[in-house]
Amino acid sequence: MYAMDFAQVGANIQEQLDRKGFTQQSLADELGISKQVMNKIIKGNKAINVSELAKIAHILGTTADELLTVQSEPVLADSLSFMGSIDDEKTLENINLMRSAIDEIHMLEELLYA
Repeated sequence: MYAMDFAQVGANIQEQLDRKGFTQQSLADELGISKQVMNKIIKGNKAINVSELAKIAHILGTTADELLTVQSEPVLADSLSFMGSIDDEKTLENINLMRSAIDEIHMLEELLYA
């Protein structure tokens, strides 16, 4: 099963970094981006396109398929961590709906401008 959100992809990238002994900075340098942008990718707060994913996979010596694979537990982006803990089930459901809609908009934008 493939990841439908960028947080899972970011977690998979971080796992590969850890396995290979690479840092976010070293991967950012190879990609020609800042560490801050790399950190956003890892946290799932920045959309990446297919060519970026392929470059990351190549640098890490893995496959895009591996980076897209869903792990056993879903990973959530911590972009709302400044708000504290959200315990209300309805609020969590609404946030997840918004995240899904935003992810779909990003994918459509990438297709439109590819």
